[in-house]
Amino acid sequence: MDISNIKPKVNGQSDKYSWNLYNFLNKLYKKKVEGKYYEKQLEIHWLHNSRWDGSYLEFDKNNLNMNQMLILPLGKKHGRTFYSLSAVLGKGKATEFALPYSYELTDITDWFFETYIKDGRCIFDRTHNGWWQGAEDRYTYVNNTRKCNWCSQWHKKEIKKVQKITREVEWV
Repeated sequence: MDISNIKPKVNGQSDKYSWNLYNFLNKLYKKKVEGKYYEKQLEIHWLHNSRWDGSYLEFDKNNLNMNQMLILPLGKKHGRTFYSLSAVLGKGKATEFALPYSYELTDITDWFFETYIKDGRCIFDRTHNGWWQGAEDRYTYVNNTRKCNWCSQWHKKEIKKVQKITREVEWV
């Protein structure tokens, strides 16, 4: 994969793609003579063991928890040393850590990069409810609809009436 496919348009600023992820991967990859990048220098894995309580978590493409996604750099010195994808996305850097061999992992590298190239950061926010840094131009609004400029998904605006009942103590 040529990581220039996921490079944000402005250096240092996220848009459809995360600047922090691009910058991290750019430092991790080693360039070939032709200017492309070596394939299979890293893998993205889904950790089935919850990092919160150890319970089993199924991989769900429509409801990703970034804390369960790990970057595994390949090579002789790495073995089972990982980086947390959520730390990379948030801070642009991460500390390596190791996991016991008893932890269950699924390699999602091919799916992740195919989907990330197509949908950008929407891969982590399928409901389009989150606020992302650099998301000022994320939507194009047309009447009562909006189109996500990252993944091309359309949303229809609905206005719902929400009625709140409050209880107040009154001494009479």
